[in-house]
Amino acid sequence: MDIEITSPINITLDVIELDEHIPSLKFCLAIQVDKFSYSLSVSSQVWLECQCFDEFIDNIRNDDIAHLKDMNGCFELIVNPVLGWLEWSCAKEDLHGYTTVSKGREKLTDDAKSAIYAAFNDYPKWW
Repeated sequence: MDIEITSPINITLDVIELDEHIPSLKFCLAIQVDKFSYSLSVSSQVWLECQCFDEFIDNIRNDDIAHLKDMNGCFELIVNPVLGWLEWSCAKEDLHGYTTVSKGREKLTDDAKSAIYAAFNDYPKWW
């Protein structure tokens, strides 16, 4: 795993492609939510701009609201230390224009916030 979050939910991001023209990374995204009598699994591919990636890390470090959004607006990850939650959403449109959306909000502890920061900050940057 290139980036792995295990709390409060499981999110993995594995790099599958790089673009130096518009500094960005294509990730294979996997989200797994397991709760009492409920399970959700999301798998998709998303392009993230390196600048957005860096801003996300900086905002977590500064204890601000951190927002990571893919280039198509189909995936969002929000770390909100003010309200104490982690929000995420993932949408996919099929060839006929029909859309499936998954999203959630989880309690964000200080330990989880630190682990999320470390997971992204420790990713080896080429830009």
